Amino acid sequence: MITLRGVTCSKLTARIHNLCPLAGLHPIKTHGSSSYSTLAEVEGISSPRTSVQSPSLHTRDHLGLWYTLEPTLVKRVFGGGGLPKKYEKLCGTFGETSLMVREPALTVIDLLKRSNLEMPPNKFFFYGRDGVGKTLSVAHVTHFLVEDGWVLLHIPWLPNWRRRFKEVKASTSNPGSFDHPVDASTWLQHFRHQNVELLKELEITTSEQYTWSRRETTEAGSPISMLIEHGINRSRYASDVVVAVVAELKKCATEGRCKVAVVVDGINSFFCTSSRYKVDAVYVEPQRFTLFKAFMPCFDKDWKNGCIVGSIDLRANDGKIRGSHLPHYLLQKTGWETLDPFVPIPVEDYDDREMRSIIDYYVDHEWLQNINGPLDLARRELAGLTSHNPYAVMSICSSL
Repeated sequence: MITLRGVTCSKLTARIHNLCPLAGLHPIKTHGSSSYSTLAEVEGISSPRTSVQSPSLHTRDHLGLWYTLEPTLVKRVFGGGGLPKKYEKLCGTFGETSLMVREPALTVIDLLKRSNLEMPPNKFFFYGRDGVGKTLSVAHVTHFLVEDGWVLLHIPWLPNWRRRFKEVKASTSNPGSFDHPVDASTWLQHFRHQNVELLKELEITTSEQYTWSRRETTEAGSPISMLIEHGINRSRYASDVVVAVVAELKKCATEGRCKVAVVVDGINSFFCTSSRYKVDAVYVEPQRFTLFKAFMPCFDKDWKNGCIVGSIDLRANDGKIRGSHLPHYLLQKTGWETLDPFVPIPVEDYDDREMRSIIDYYVDHEWLQNINGPLDLARRELAGLTSHNPYAVMSICSSL
């Protein structure tokens, strides 16, 4: 038996026999002979797209429409993460990366445009039940931030640093703390790849000297790219380099030399009380990880020309704190007080327009084919089976 959002069904593929991925072509008669056509051609359906590819120009008139990201931008901005793995795989199959324009992302983009950057950073966090599209909403806003000239401090999925780390070692520079040498080096590569051209244009330099060992130092006034390269090439210092990079960018933003956006998917993981790393048979608190300490100062109110965007996600919490998707519950007292004030942005399941749009998108890409019945009946079956949940729609329409 399979249960989807309160809908129970058996032999799911039999229930959706009218709408199956990559099924056979639809037969039609032409001048006395048989030929074949796709469902999109038979039904006269094309993908509901917009030619407006710039997120800064998206308005409510574009709600429910799809826009396509340039492959070079996808590789640069999301090459190190930021898109759900299953969605990324589907985009690879379709040969394009497209996002649906939805209300939550438009709301945040509009608020960012109207923010007073002379004040402490505004904070905007998407929240909602599993599978409603929080990560893709973050991706849409991230695209806007890149286009608008913000330096990104982007953590694609924060919980990985707490429970899926590559390596953890005791810090030599900060007794009692723990470094992630490999993960920190990987993040620095991701940061460099996202911001390389902008950093060259801004010509950001270090404000102080950093001493790594007797023979290794980064002099004050060095390009920040030199600091980043040092962390990538010398992973033992990578965690401390992340601390330095975040501090330098905060200072640079406060001086008005750049705009800095902190983008974190699963930001509530900062305030969890346990990790999967043990010392003397006791789990280490994430707050003792150097990488966590590097980003916590971003939540202070002592800087400007910045913003903080992310998601508050149920899956980012410890297993025992997953009873609700609401921000106050997931953040707990510590997280709520640390991030306050912030603007919570709810992300809901597809409405009727968005549900029709996703099916039309799949049909247009020949991912769904009609076999035995009318498409309208298949739409109703999909809507009932998935309760309009975006992840459930993608899962049911995945390849068999």
